[in-house]
Amino acid sequence: MEAVGDGGMVIGLLYRIYVGVRKSAGWLQRWLTPAGGFVLGGLILTAGISNLEQTTSLAAFLLLLTILMVARLQTLFFRVGFAIERHAPRFVTAGEAFSLRVRLQNTTDRLQRGLEYIESVRDPPVTVSEFAARLRPGRGNRSFRIEAPLPPIRPARVRPVAVPVLPPRGKVEVRVDILAYRRGPLVLTGGWLARTDPFGLVRALRHAAAPQTVLVLPRRYPLPPLSLPGQTQYQRGGVSLAAGVGESEEFVALREYRRGDSLRRVHWRSSARRGQLIVKESQDEYFVRHALVLDTFCEASQDALFEEAVAVAASFACTVPDQDSLLDLLFVGPTTVCVTSGRGVGHAQQMLEVLAAVKPCRESRITELEALVLQHSHTLSGCLMVLLEWDQPRRNLVRRLRALRVPVLVMILVQRGKADTFERGPAEDQPDQLLVLEEGRVGECLQRLEQMR
Repeated sequence: MEAVGDGGMVIGLLYRIYVGVRKSAGWLQRWLTPAGGFVLGGLILTAGISNLEQTTSLAAFLLLLTILMVARLQTLFFRVGFAIERHAPRFVTAGEAFSLRVRLQNTTDRLQRGLEYIESVRDPPVTVSEFAARLRPGRGNRSFRIEAPLPPIRPARVRPVAVPVLPPRGKVEVRVDILAYRRGPLVLTGGWLARTDPFGLVRALRHAAAPQTVLVLPRRYPLPPLSLPGQTQYQRGGVSLAAGVGESEEFVALREYRRGDSLRRVHWRSSARRGQLIVKESQDEYFVRHALVLDTFCEASQDALFEEAVAVAASFACTVPDQDSLLDLLFVGPTTVCVTSGRGVGHAQQMLEVLAAVKPCRESRITELEALVLQHSHTLSGCLMVLLEWDQPRRNLVRRLRALRVPVLVMILVQRGKADTFERGPAEDQPDQLLVLEEGRVGECLQRLEQMR
């Protein structure tokens, strides 16, 4: 227990150092121009090799230090007041650049020239558990074999934008391009107006707050025309009950009351008008309903595969509900989750919002996932499974679904270069269809679905 505690203290210390370095890097990126960054690098290099005996390196160090100090002093006299009005999209996609329209208003009586605008962005936070997972080795990293590196935690990319001449009390509009790499909420906290010193090394900065949040959705892959497995199934209570809302069936017509009819079916307005009991006639519905099962159980060494799995699930979430069917997204997070869309019930956008926030589970809780899937199995026409491993517990789940006569399409994510050596296992464990998706070629591999129709 003491060793675990010491390890937690070390991880906490490293995490604080990581957060501090990341904040410092962001501040330096705003404060220094590319030329200023080059000068700062030279300053650090000459400081490392300088001594009293090597006058050349010492002179270079003093020269670079003087230049930076003079440039910094010239930025201290920068004064500007401004306000921000921003037009941003509500949803964007990870890995795809998007644009903002930002209207800047000069709140002073002075003409402003030579300004730059820098959007202030706060990425989804890196939690201590995410940071610790990258430090602790997974099963694939406990040997001396060279493993694929974990995906980097990349901050959103924002570049300074030149601002036109800003007249006194006037307004101008600029366009800002942002590239977000991580799923989840991207907070636009405000903006910076900057003016570069005459040397072009250091920026003078003034900030204005304008908080706004943009949700970064998972990447999606184009899918070929789909012919999903399964037939229509009886859905007790119709679409309304299928979505878990109320207990009403699909309305057909009104008719006279018959002995045995439930009073809950009485249409009181019509009964009052006719002077006798009138009930609502309903019928049950048969339609296609699929489950989309996302495997969230992985170690840190599989984080890249997990992101690919989320992208695959998002691709199906956007495509299947368009085929006049219901789709249930099933996965295990802090709790079991079921989200339904299609046939006027929910929207694919809601599924994408849920997938934008899904996190990997470091502890395997496959029994909870199995119970969730089997709970819905009696209404399913088919099951789409996006898996990160093909071990015995996952094979058992597929075997149980097949025993219940639920057609299963399994898509398994494997690391780069391991598709050819993938072991499918014994025939009794095989799903109706199995597709191996190799990291780096997922979009290409998904096109094989057309050949499996």
